[in-house]
Amino acid sequence: MNSDHLRALVSAVDHGTFDAAADALRISGSAFSQRVKALERQVGQVLLARTVPVRPTPAGERMLRLARQTLALEEEALASLGRGDGGRVPVRVAINADSLDTWWDPVLREAATWDDVVLQLRTEDQEHTAALLRDGTVVAAVTDDPTPVSGCTSTPLGTMRYHAVCASFLLEMHRDERGRLDLAALPRVDYGLRDGLQRTVLRRAARGRAAFDPPHHLVPSVQSYLRAVELGLGWGMLPSAQLPPGVLEGRHPDLEPVPSLGTVDLTLHWQRWSAGTAALDRLTDAVLRAAPSVADAAD
Repeated sequence: MNSDHLRALVSAVDHGTFDAAADALRISGSAFSQRVKALERQVGQVLLARTVPVRPTPAGERMLRLARQTLALEEEALASLGRGDGGRVPVRVAINADSLDTWWDPVLREAATWDDVVLQLRTEDQEHTAALLRDGTVVAAVTDDPTPVSGCTSTPLGTMRYHAVCASFLLEMHRDERGRLDLAALPRVDYGLRDGLQRTVLRRAARGRAAFDPPHHLVPSVQSYLRAVELGLGWGMLPSAQLPPGVLEGRHPDLEPVPSLGTVDLTLHWQRWSAGTAALDRLTDAVLRAAPSVADAAD
């Protein structure tokens, strides 16, 4: 297949409109449309819904993944010949923010020594990173899904333990005269709209009754999320590696665990394209070397 045609397909989806995609490729809008139409004629199916933003059709989703894989291999081949983006190959990875903030440092330290790779990380909740791998947006992902995406391999990394933690004064504000905690009113803090960990814990605590739906705040920053919980904005699930000293032992002056909400053990997996590049192989080796620290985060 013509790589220019494949690049047009990817650009249309990434940029949302034909005009923006054409500008990114530095060609005219007419030339861009012709490339997309030529690819559609070749495969005999419509690949893009001409909406705003542009959306791939079911056939387009399958072709999009092939296009990204083909272009990644082409980029690496060109880089090995001293061409392309300064001779560097882009490696696109989806990772949950807590992993990036805790055990991923050794990977970044190792990648800093590579002069032929640009690492492009996209943060997403671990429940949704596999979707980015499935549609070809990334070549690898840290995910909680052990089932390999089609065309990928899956390797377990280890388990991160999360603890329900809250400011002591906020807990006292939401206890009745008998000391019982009102989970339906106790505010929570979510990392983002798709952060389902706190909701999962609340469903478990409901024990088959109607799920609790307390007020919830959104704080989409790992460090600010921790600070929001410390300041009493709401309770949150914090990985062991991020817990301030003394919280679990009951010695912290402001924070304490919430026993009725408990802990969650999240097993993470590294999923990557099976037909990857040498750069992806090298990144995978670095991730697997760093993986023992994932287990450390559960201690």
